[in-house]
Amino acid sequence: MKGEKRMYSELTKMEGKRIVIRTFGYFDIFVDGETIPFSCKKAKELLALLVDRRGGFVTTGDAISYLWEDECTEKRIKDKFRKVVKELRRTLNAYGIERVLHRVNQESRIRTEHVECDLYDYLEDEEKHRSEEHTSELQSPRSIS
Repeated sequence: MKGEKRMYSELTKMEGKRIVIRTFGYFDIFVDGETIPFSCKKAKELLALLVDRRGGFVTTGDAISYLWEDECTEKRIKDKFRKVVKELRRTLNAYGIERVLHRVNQESRIRTEHVECDLYDYLEDEEKHRSEEHTSELQSPRSIS
């Protein structure tokens, strides 16, 4: 795993920036150790949703439902969403990391290969631990009663 983490860091540094996302505790994103401030709370919430989806695409409708769960998806909300996406792009662009956001056909995702994230590391460790336990159970002799 240490080799994997080193490779992970090399991927994020490839373009000269180290991007770290912290999800445990307060959600924050750091570029070369500096916290990125968000002037738009919804833009930060959208980024958190994309991080939570671990590289999977999120449709505009799903994102709207998450960000404005109590409001209907009328035109006014779609306009708000477009502004949130624009603000997220502007914020990421200001730090030279706009490449982490990928939008295609009204769907968005985070490019996980460009970031280090405590959630992803935790889930990877959990999966590895479960796999090792399963292998150990298969290899251990069973007592017959």
